[in-house]
This record gives sequence, C-alpha cells and structure tokens, in this order.
Amino acid sequence: MKSNYFSKVENKYVFNVSLIFWHIFIGLSSLAIVVSIATFLWCLVPPSERNVEKQPYPEKQLYPEPVKVSLSELKLEEVKQEEALPVPEQVQTAATKTEQPVYEDTKGKTEYENSMNALKNLIPPSKYSWAGAGYWTYPYGERYWMVYKQEKYRQWNVTESDIEEKLKYSYNTADANNYPDKKQILDAFITVVKSLPEEKRLGGLEYLISNVANNVSQSVNICQSLAIVVSKMSNEENIWYINQLASFGKKNKNDGAPFIHFVSAIIDNFDVLQRAKIIEALTNSYYNYFSQNFAKQKEATDLFIPMLTQIKGEYHYKALIQYYGLYLNKNYARDNTITQIENEYQQKIGEIDEQRELERANARMEYKEKKMTKQEYRLKSLMGIGAGILLIVLIATILVFLSIQRSVSKIEEKLSVQNNS
Repeated sequence: MKSNYFSKVENKYVFNVSLIFWHIFIGLSSLAIVVSIATFLWCLVPPSERNVEKQPYPEKQLYPEPVKVSLSELKLEEVKQEEALPVPEQVQTAATKTEQPVYEDTKGKTEYENSMNALKNLIPPSKYSWAGAGYWTYPYGERYWMVYKQEKYRQWNVTESDIEEKLKYSYNTADANNYPDKKQILDAFITVVKSLPEEKRLGGLEYLISNVANNVSQSVNICQSLAIVVSKMSNEENIWYINQLASFGKKNKNDGAPFIHFVSAIIDNFDVLQRAKIIEALTNSYYNYFSQNFAKQKEATDLFIPMLTQIKGEYHYKALIQYYGLYLNKNYARDNTITQIENEYQQKIGEIDEQRELERANARMEYKEKKMTKQEYRLKSLMGIGAGILLIVLIATILVFLSIQRSVSKIEEKLSVQNNS
C-alpha cells in the first residue's frame, strides 16, 4: 500500500516538475551557504575603531611689549638709604633618621675617598676643626667619674655633629645611597668651596650641606651654577649669599637651578662691592615683587642690565630695587592683558580637548556597535550555513529515495509485461 502511495506522489508531483527546477533550488541553497560562509568569515575580522585626529591648537596671541623704565625715572641721588627687602621666613628642619645596618656596596668607594681627601686638602682638619660640639653629663654624679674613670659614669651629648656626620645627613637628604652618587654630591661641594678663600671654605661647606636638595641631579646643578657665582664675588665679601642661593635652590624645585644660573650670568654686570646685596635683592624680589614668577622677573631684569653702565656702582643695589617697583607699576595693565590672553588661550585648548574626548567617546560607541552587529551576523550566518546544508541533504535524500522507487516501479512493469506475454 505504501509503495502505491509513493508511486502516486512520484508520478503526480516529483517527476512532473522539471529537473532544472531542482537544480536551481539546490543552487540557490548552495549560494546561500556560500554567502553565509563569507558573512561568517567577515564577522571573524575584528572591527576597526575610528581614529579621532586631534585638532591643532591655535596660535597664542602675542604678548604686548613691556613698558620700559627709563634711567631718568630712577631717583638715585635723592635716596639716602634703601631698606632691604624683607626675607621670607625660612624654616628648615633636620629629621633624625635611624639607620639600620645594611650590606655596604663598595663600588666607587676608592674614587669617593679620593674626593674626600681632596676636600680635606682644601679644608685641612688639622687647621680647621671638623669635629662637632657637645658636653658631658654624669648620670651618677661627677664624683663617680672622678673616682672610677669608667665611661659608664659619663655620657657625651652632641650639640653639633662633626663634618663627616653632616655629610652623611646631606647624602641621605639627596637620596645618594651609593658611593658614585655620594661622590657626585661631594665633588659638587668642592667646585663651590675651592673658589673661596681658605678661611671661608668650612663655612661655605656647611651652608651647602644644610641646604642640599632632595635629589642628586638638582643638587649638582645648583652647585655648578653656584660655583660660577662664587668665582665672580669679592674675596672680602661675606659668604652669606651662598646660604641664600643654596636655600633658594633647595626650596624651588623648578625655578631654583635656572634662577641661580641666571644670577651667575648677570652678576658680573654689577659693581663687585654690591654683588652680595644684589643677590639678596634678586632672591627676595622673586617672592615679594614677582610672586615666584621667574620668567617675569628675568624679563624685567634683562631690560635693566643695559642701564647699569650709566649708573654709578654704589647705586646699583638701590637702582635695582627702585627699578622693580617702577617696572611693575608701569606694566600693571600689561600684566592684566597677558592674564586675559592666557585665560582665553587655555579656554580654547580646553574646548579642543573636550571636543576630542567627545569624539573619542562616540568612536568607542561606534566600535562597540560594530562588534555587536558582527556578533549578530556571525550567529545568523551559522544558522544560514546549517539550514542550507540541511535543506540540500533533505532534498537529495528525497530525490534519491523517489528515484529508487521509480526504478523499482519500472522493473515491476517489465516483469509484469514478460509474465503476460
């Protein structure tokens, strides 16, 4: 009965349809599979994120030219006495560090000891005391010490460390933990003190030690510029200026070394007897007149230097202080204009950066959307490949099965004809 049913289906539907139709149907299924495979491969390629180019910053508007102070505006002869600018309060604290015994790296120790010997040649310990200071106390009373002469009956209290202990403190402050770094610090000190008269070298060394910067490179840069300043000072001059400049360099990480270098470049334009006072005026004006704006102070000072040839040496200090006051008063409007230019420029830069960040955020969103889209297409392409293959297999199976049925029917017909004959 089933055989008759399949025969009817075969004769009525299957073989009445053109074979070309089945080929077209299978071809379309194959094409769908190819397209799905191509789509799947395309989905495997990661999407690219749109590159957001940064807009170039606009050119900053040129600053207006500074208003110059003429020599005639300086009333030098009428000034009987100029008060020195007040020195900003400077508090220095020496933290006591407890050192733990560690393994000593002896690399570079010989070279360091050579530098130490060079320092001792410049400041002979036999001539200038390297020892510290202190006093004895007697925990059990002085009588016990006088009778027994044992160290447990007295105690030494240090009020001032010796030079080598002070050097160790400066190494710790500058984070010089090995002999090569210590040698750099020590050699930097030597470049400064060797230009001083012998009797002033110990005092200069102590100023340098107490004002060492908190890293090796900054300390070396400060001392290199400071050595140039010292070489241009009078031997009879009080060396307090060394403490002023070294302390300035220590406290001002960014402007310290450039400021001292600038001082070393201009100091010989001033009268030799006025130079210590000039250094004091320059350092104090950095805080009091120019609000720690070194670029502004340098600009003003560069305009003042050419006037020095027309001013008597004894008035150089007075002239500089007067000049700074006049310069700032005459350039008040210019300073406001510069501030406005800076604010507008920074605002434009901020807008450009903000726009770029917005575009980058949009680009990231587009990138995520592309990834999601490819994930969806990848899933659909896999479904398309599976459906196409399944359809082709199904059609092929049906056609093969029906073809077998037709062949069997033909055989039966032939056998039936032979039997009838």
